[in-house]
Amino acid sequence: MKNTATLLIILFVFTNIINAQNVIITGNAKTYAGDELAWKTYSDQITFTEKQLAVCKVKSNGDFKFTLNIKKTNISFIHLNVFKGILYLEPNKSYHIVLPKKVTKLPADKLNPFFEETEFFITCINTDSTELNKLIKKFDKLYSFFMTKSFKYFKGKVNKSVVDSIVELIEGKLPENKNSYFNNYKEYNFAAMRLMAYQRNKKYFLNQNFATKEILYKNPAYMDLFNRVFANHLSALYKEPKGKIIPYNLIKQKSLSNLKSTLDSFPYLTNDTLQDIVILKSLFDNFYKKDFPRKSILFMIDSIELSTNVGEIKVIAKNIKNKLTKLFPGYVAPNFKLRDVNGKLISLENYKGEFIYLNFCNPISYSCQKDFETLQKLHLQQYELFNIITVCVCDNHEKMKQLVKDNKFNWTFLYYEKNNKLLKDYDVRVYPSYYLINPEGKLVMSPAFPPTENSFEARYFDALKAWKKELERRKVEKKKKGLGNK
Repeated sequence: MKNTATLLIILFVFTNIINAQNVIITGNAKTYAGDELAWKTYSDQITFTEKQLAVCKVKSNGDFKFTLNIKKTNISFIHLNVFKGILYLEPNKSYHIVLPKKVTKLPADKLNPFFEETEFFITCINTDSTELNKLIKKFDKLYSFFMTKSFKYFKGKVNKSVVDSIVELIEGKLPENKNSYFNNYKEYNFAAMRLMAYQRNKKYFLNQNFATKEILYKNPAYMDLFNRVFANHLSALYKEPKGKIIPYNLIKQKSLSNLKSTLDSFPYLTNDTLQDIVILKSLFDNFYKKDFPRKSILFMIDSIELSTNVGEIKVIAKNIKNKLTKLFPGYVAPNFKLRDVNGKLISLENYKGEFIYLNFCNPISYSCQKDFETLQKLHLQQYELFNIITVCVCDNHEKMKQLVKDNKFNWTFLYYEKNNKLLKDYDVRVYPSYYLINPEGKLVMSPAFPPTENSFEARYFDALKAWKKELERRKVEKKKKGLGNK
């Protein structure tokens, strides 16, 4: 039995290796010498959760090489401080690329929560004009030009004949090709144009473009259009006579099968997998609105993740749940391992059984500097089960060390290790940002009040009192169970 299980595992790993194809990305970028660069893609294009494909340290002479395993053609990207480079990857291909000179963020940009990278198409110097990236780049340029021109000329009133003319003009300027990914990319960009002409008959449009078509999870043109036309779609449907029962399916019955039966009455929504992705998209859009209770939304997301056999749907369901609950009070706080001033690795696990007042600070922020003074006073109070952890977002470990030494701060400081994933996990958009985590590692306040607010300490004592009460309740329950067993 053991040998059979081992054989199955080996077979599974071997099959995955065969299915995944090597993609090589090389180049020379001297201004990035010594930097560690990460190549990424989107895990899905509803939540836009980033997924790392490969990491490479740029050599002292500027040379770099990424080796990636991918199964299907997909969009990928690289974050370069102020830039975000886009590159479409096809299985079993090599790309020799050119990166822009390194530009670091200005201090003001580092503190700006709304800073946006400048996107650009990465230049490949070992490909011809029929290569996918060059085709998409040319198409985007033509599409933008003709759309802008026609909008000005027709004053935004675009009908079917206008769209057909634009499509014909663009197609006439593109080389013939058999790349299915590019052809789908064109088709759904053209469909986005046609949507303007079909506003009065949207259901016909949905039937033509989605009802019986393959779901193209990795094609941005398809997913952009999908996200537009199915935004908050369940809320729109339950306002129709055939969809009035949707809230009942979702809230009272908590039944995925009954909800799908209701959706079957809409001709463009009879495909089981399309139903799944439309439901997931709608629930994701609806979480912070008031149409459906959050518990019902999370229950339905779980139901889809458990019932589907489609890998992409499972990933979307999981990513949506992670996005919605990772900073939700009552859910486990995202864990991390970071170094303190002495270089010792610290994680949330080190503080199990105690409260953590977690904050993210950038020392150049005036607000952070002011809060440090208050945090010092708060630390000296030595409140029961109370610990402060400051994640320091600065240029390097030494700067954090010097900050702590110069100011004689004596609570825990951790260097963020340029871990942008951690900042995204905690949705850090401003400095300082605060969270209160309970002794089980679950979020109590998300976000929490800053220490300068008088109400923070009162809120902490309320949380401490509630925790002690919960421990007593568990003791009584355990005792009752023990007596019952006797």
